[in-house]
Amino acid sequence: MKKLTLTVLHKLPNRVRFKVSHEIIDTKKFFETIKVGAKSTALRYNKTINTLLITFEPEEITIDEVIYRTATALSVEHGMTSVKLVEDFEEKSIDSLSVYSGAAILLSFLYGLGKSKIEKLQLDINNFTAGLTTAAIMEHAYMETQRKGFFDIEILPALYLLRSYMANRSVTAIALMWLTTFGRHLVLNNVSNKEVRIYRLKAENGKFHYVVDVKNDKTIENVSDLIDHIFFSKRSDEDSDDKYIALK
Repeated sequence: MKKLTLTVLHKLPNRVRFKVSHEIIDTKKFFETIKVGAKSTALRYNKTINTLLITFEPEEITIDEVIYRTATALSVEHGMTSVKLVEDFEEKSIDSLSVYSGAAILLSFLYGLGKSKIEKLQLDINNFTAGLTTAAIMEHAYMETQRKGFFDIEILPALYLLRSYMANRSVTAIALMWLTTFGRHLVLNNVSNKEVRIYRLKAENGKFHYVVDVKNDKTIENVSDLIDHIFFSKRSDEDSDDKYIALK
């Protein structure tokens, strides 16, 4: 099963919007886990795009408790499975087309270094690479627009570099296009992500209480995560902010 993930899309003092990785099956039971003791709390679930909007009164319940209760509800619904909590959300994934275009750029560079290269073949490889990279940028812009309602401004300089390529047919311009669009996504790491484990305790009156164990998420998702894991994992272990939170 795909790992349970709860992503905080945005938060205000009295509301939080989440993206959940799995469909909520029993919304009533899910909401009961979140609401406990907070009468003014309300939940709106969009089944189509799997988002939750929770509104609440800060005097009744803190925003952190709302977040951890939502993670608890998600875990309970899926057999007490641990939940990956993403609070500082930034899309880090690189789509398949961008990977292929990156490989094509590398191939073009390597062929250009050869002593017996054929100029026409080099030009054909460069043109193919430029087309693939442009398609990857368009796909990225579309995905950004679908997710956020707009695309990042970094895409505009990349398209300007396409004009530069059309003028000189240099693979360097294509590489700059790729780095301008996707370079930032390579170096973002997940140091702010948390792994949340839920423990359920049954009281004498038959009611359940939950203890939330919050740890730094050590998942390696990109180059930056790998570097951080190799060189800074010892430091992060020493600075660990692991904590236990008791929920009624």
